[in-house]
Amino acid sequence: MRNDQLRPSRTPPRPSSIEKAIDVLFCFDLQRPQRRLAEISQYLGLHKSTAHRLLSLLKKKGLVVVDPTTQLYSLGPALVELAWVVLRQQDLRSLCRPFLEQLRQATNETVSLNMRIGNKRVCIEELPSDQEVKYSQAMGLTAPLHVGAPGKALLAFLPTDEREHVLATLTWESLTPETITDLDALRAELDKTRARGYAVSVGERSPWAAAVAAPIRDRSGQTIVAVSVLGPSHRLTAKVLKDLGGQVIKVAREISAVLGYSAADM
Repeated sequence: MRNDQLRPSRTPPRPSSIEKAIDVLFCFDLQRPQRRLAEISQYLGLHKSTAHRLLSLLKKKGLVVVDPTTQLYSLGPALVELAWVVLRQQDLRSLCRPFLEQLRQATNETVSLNMRIGNKRVCIEELPSDQEVKYSQAMGLTAPLHVGAPGKALLAFLPTDEREHVLATLTWESLTPETITDLDALRAELDKTRARGYAVSVGERSPWAAAVAAPIRDRSGQTIVAVSVLGPSHRLTAKVLKDLGGQVIKVAREISAVLGYSAADM
């Protein structure tokens, strides 16, 4: 008897619910931008009840919509928002890159851009320091919005109503003993941030890291990203952080001006 006859046959793993939901999204294209439930079920080889459950979940999140009259499903507005995040961060990275390079050269520390997504911030660009001892958070890294200078800069300069909504829905994650986990303490810190024009953090996300960050605004005055300088806390003393704060404000104003926002209004 051959060895391969003794081996049990391997059943291919079943696709997960997430994979099935993604498949539902990809069944729409330029040729077929609208589909009925039965058509989606047949196209993907799914039971009709399974397809309906997946579509209901995607509809709840705004990823698909259904016409109440024709019962035709199509892609929803939430996908446009996600696509806009991708396009905007690509454009912003290209626009900001020369300013970030100048800031890194002037400070000899790591420089980054962070964008708000919900109640978190994500690093969309980073230029690491050339120094042997440095701090780097890596592109794509996410962190709670209330933790660290970039997140506080994004939060502090939101319109009041939007800021209050975010504060009411924060999850108080504590990453280090220095992480702010009290609403009143965070409010006080945001007040300081708005007053001086930049945010400061020491040991909030990593025990040995410190950073400063300032908001970059678009033509309408909306804060879209935060520029930050970060490094080891033993090197970024209180005096150094104050000097870096002035530098990130200057760069944030320069980039905001290119985006059409008046520096005089910042």
